[in-house]
Amino acid sequence: MDFSIRFAVFCTVLISLLAWQTLRPRRRLSNWRQRWYHNLALLLIGALCVRLVQPLLLSAIAFWGQDIGLLSHLDWPVWCLIVLSILMLDCLIYWQHRLFHRIPLLWRLHRVHHTDPELDVSSAVRFHPFEILLSLLVKATAILLLGIPVVAVLLFDILLNTAAMFNHTNARLPAKWEAVLQRVIVTPDFHRIHHSRVNSEANSNFGFFLSIWDTLFASKRWQAIGGDDALNIGLPGTKTYQPKSLRALLWMPFKLVIHKS
Repeated sequence: MDFSIRFAVFCTVLISLLAWQTLRPRRRLSNWRQRWYHNLALLLIGALCVRLVQPLLLSAIAFWGQDIGLLSHLDWPVWCLIVLSILMLDCLIYWQHRLFHRIPLLWRLHRVHHTDPELDVSSAVRFHPFEILLSLLVKATAILLLGIPVVAVLLFDILLNTAAMFNHTNARLPAKWEAVLQRVIVTPDFHRIHHSRVNSEANSNFGFFLSIWDTLFASKRWQAIGGDDALNIGLPGTKTYQPKSLRALLWMPFKLVIHKS
């Protein structure tokens, strides 16, 4: 049941965002076929590794942890526990993302995501399978220790996937909406800065759903150097580098040196 709900929402959101970025593209995409092949191949490999068992595993841990986790000792209304759970999990993802940029060994995994030379909705699934597995273990541990309710696990998983696809979409919100929404949630313009090849820009805007964590923990950047139109997307610290094959993407975490070209 969980998988059916997640899959239905994923397909609905994907189709909607594809229509949005097709009708109102933010940038012209020059090499989308190769990128989509790489991104969807990584999605498939990740699904074969852990994504199919993720909702069942996290839900099982949530069910088991209801009597031992922190929230299980709070006599609060269910809706309040669900809201608190989503906030705590979103904050966890923020710090996990930030640490993946700060710790060299973790960065070697995460840099696969940053090698996409352009951004669109497919970029949301461009993750190395080892990073997906590690992220799953982090979330599972947090769910167990915090005693996150089962329904909150499902809702957050759907919310996180939806937010990731939304903030990677090659589209732009109306200026009035952008100014308001960016203060609370991560928008495509806000997240695009994080995919800059400039290190100072890439090491900012770590949020996936709520942008309030970047404000609270002083990692928010409102605008790219030189403006959004001048933003050069790709692996930080390089000028034009991008892996040429799926094999190169999968091998990236094991390479000690990446050419700065």
